[in-house]
Amino acid sequence: MTAVDRWTGQEAAALRAALRMTVRDFAARLGIGVRTVSNWEARREGITPLPEMQAVLDTVLAQADDDVQERFSLTRSSGSGTSVAAVSPASAAPVAPDLSLDVLMEWTTGDFRLSRSEAAEAIERFTASDMATRRAFLMGLSLLSGTPLVRQVQRWVAALPMAPVSTDQLGADQLSDLEQSVTFFRRWDASGAGGLHRKAVVGQLNAVAETLGEPHAVATERRLFQVAAELAQLAGWMTYDTGSFGLAQRYYLLALGACQHADAPDLGAKIVGDMTQMLTALGFYDDSLSLVQTALASLPRHGNALVRSELLGLEARACAQLGRQEASNARRAVDACIEAYQAAPPTDRPDWVHYMNQAEVECLAANAYTELALAEPEPKRALAHAAQAEQHTNSAIAIRGASYSRSRVLDHLRLGKVRLAQREPAEAANVGMQALEQANGMRSSVLTKWLTGLSDPLGAQYASVPAVAAFREALSDYLRVNTAGSRRESDD
Repeated sequence: MTAVDRWTGQEAAALRAALRMTVRDFAARLGIGVRTVSNWEARREGITPLPEMQAVLDTVLAQADDDVQERFSLTRSSGSGTSVAAVSPASAAPVAPDLSLDVLMEWTTGDFRLSRSEAAEAIERFTASDMATRRAFLMGLSLLSGTPLVRQVQRWVAALPMAPVSTDQLGADQLSDLEQSVTFFRRWDASGAGGLHRKAVVGQLNAVAETLGEPHAVATERRLFQVAAELAQLAGWMTYDTGSFGLAQRYYLLALGACQHADAPDLGAKIVGDMTQMLTALGFYDDSLSLVQTALASLPRHGNALVRSELLGLEARACAQLGRQEASNARRAVDACIEAYQAAPPTDRPDWVHYMNQAEVECLAANAYTELALAEPEPKRALAHAAQAEQHTNSAIAIRGASYSRSRVLDHLRLGKVRLAQREPAEAANVGMQALEQANGMRSSVLTKWLTGLSDPLGAQYASVPAVAAFREALSDYLRVNTAGSRRESDD
């Protein structure tokens, strides 16, 4: 049996990873607060849990099965845990004669001091490596979290220009075609098929980065960096949707670097919002709150109101997931999110934020109130939160556009979580079954996580309910088919 002489945040992170638990679930297993676990993982070797917690960690490890203990030993020996960027020996081969992968990793972990030419080369080399050596490349990328990640985003904010740069005559038809291609890729993704064609976006990004290596007028170069930033953001989202979180994070960081050279702080703040959503899905709630507050602070005074609205909605959810002590802040942020959206001028709606409509605002509000309802121990207050969540969710379902296939499935799964919070397990399972039917043919890590996020608590609390058992069995069949499809895609 594996044993630990002295637990630090590093070993605690390795144990959570081996157990495959979210931060919230791990904290509940240990009987401590979410913030405590997040603090351990942020400080890693720099913090030692109290003696009584050392004993609790010893017990959890001793009770774990052999597979968990083996994963713990492997993770602990590699020193990787869940929040350090590491390069495995399998991925250490050079990707080009003049740029090895370990150097490339340094360029994709938030070095925003790169010149324009270096930033373009980093994007070009990174995308080429992804297209050429996907399996080995992914093995070398783990997820940044805690202080290392927050500092990278703070560095990006510090590197932004103090005043907007004036624009001159912008250029050619070919550049307009490139910009339109990004719009096409976004609609492709919104239909639910985007994750299947991720490499098409990566290939386009590689071509734009190669073009940036040539001399251009200042205005044209800025416009090209804008295209590169939008493509890198979309590649990050599509990569996240395939379940490759470390790789997705690097695309987001590359996108931030491109935003710096495109003088696009609004887009950059939106990208930080994307990063917080991924961290939230993985259970890093403190990190999510830190990043989204950093993004809000980075927005110019008259920055894009739709971006501000989305970030406030994400802040509300992050607060709600930290428990009832943050409930008032969550409600305040929901109100601010709705107010910012209603104040957004109709002319300030760039395509990269096309999805921010009334339905999305309703979803952001519903997410926060659903989390408040699920976390609230007092039944009456929990049902009040759930009623608010139901109202916002039904509004989103009623007005959602037909072209947003994946979002429509998520709307129904959101309603399923509301029914769970209302202690209506059979209805929650029935709604989940409807969402499962709508998701047929889609391969999406986000959908899978939402489906299991409804199924797991239903199974834990209401396994004997027939509708719950039927939903869980149907989901098992769906996951078996989609896991096989995802493996085939990853081998391409």
